[in-house]
Amino acid sequence: MPGLEVRIAKTDDDTIAIHKFLCLVAGPTLPGPIDAKDSIQGVWRVVNFDVALMAMEGDVLVGTLGLCCPEFWWNSKIKFLANRWLFAVPGSRAWRPLLQEARAIGVSNDMEVHIYDEERGTLTILNKSKEREKSLVFRKFATDIKLDADHDASAVDDASGAE
Repeated sequence: MPGLEVRIAKTDDDTIAIHKFLCLVAGPTLPGPIDAKDSIQGVWRVVNFDVALMAMEGDVLVGTLGLCCPEFWWNSKIKFLANRWLFAVPGSRAWRPLLQEARAIGVSNDMEVHIYDEERGTLTILNKSKEREKSLVFRKFATDIKLDADHDASAVDDASGAE
């Protein structure tokens, strides 16, 4: 996109600009009112402890993507990036270079990038792990196995510690 630059937010002024932008652009799409204190603290945390990307057209913020590093519930040693927010001025297509930069960050850190779209209820995974492909093969194998009802119940009891 000509004239568009994606950069990492670093300053308090960046935090304020992102917060104002999110209140204006994201606010109308949110399922409830914005709490001023919670929202500015949430943006500040991402800027200072995770990564917030800013799509700039000159001095104008036209899109932003906040990424955090949560843990999978099943293995805290496997790290991935997930979006806290992804919003762009409608029609600007600023989300494209933001996602390209997010993918590059994921690749350089050997991490998947999970982009959840609340409006559509979809999850897109950028930079999929090779381990994920092995897991998909296992899931197909597991669904092909036919277990009788008694075996299924005992497996659940064993896993829960029930006798």
